[in-house]
Amino acid sequence: MDHVTNTVSSTTQNTTAVAKGAVSDVLQFKFYKNPVFIGFTLYCIVIFGTYMNMSESTKNSYVFADKFRDKDGHVSWKYLVTYPHDPSKSTSSLVYSMLTPPIMWYLFFFTVFFSNFIDITQVNYQAYFYSTMFSYILLFILFSLHLVIFNYVIKPKNTEIEVAIGDKTKVTKSYEAFYRSQWVLLFTLSPIYVCILVYIMRKVSN
Repeated sequence: MDHVTNTVSSTTQNTTAVAKGAVSDVLQFKFYKNPVFIGFTLYCIVIFGTYMNMSESTKNSYVFADKFRDKDGHVSWKYLVTYPHDPSKSTSSLVYSMLTPPIMWYLFFFTVFFSNFIDITQVNYQAYFYSTMFSYILLFILFSLHLVIFNYVIKPKNTEIEVAIGDKTKVTKSYEAFYRSQWVLLFTLSPIYVCILVYIMRKVSN
């Protein structure tokens, strides 16, 4: 019981420290003098600005693979991560939907292991740069492993599509149809996740 209490207390203190540190940075205008923050902001503007200026057909066909975005612009984020499995269908489907998505692979391996390879206390903002480079290296490694395992071992043609979404005339059983949208989002949005995670860990470690 004491261990649980100490863990909760430590987590609360760390969360509070990060929040106070972020508020302090804003109040003291540190963010505006920080090249990482400037680069982060510009990257977000470019990414989201590009998306907002895409045609509807490009958003649907390229980014969301004619499945995860409807004609009204609503995105099925839940099924984008779990497709082709429906976690509510059975226990095995729930397990598959947690273990097979590329997004889950990336979040687990990067979050758990990146601090073993990158010194987040490095000065001159090198921690952000090296962490982003490590993220892309990890993405290429995970992409290769995921592609081989699911395309040639598990085989998409043997996988049951449990989620009925998208244009029924375009439903196919292929690695691209199952996971392309996840990889597109990972390669474009992962730098945002990396910078936020590194910032939080640096605040916690101070």
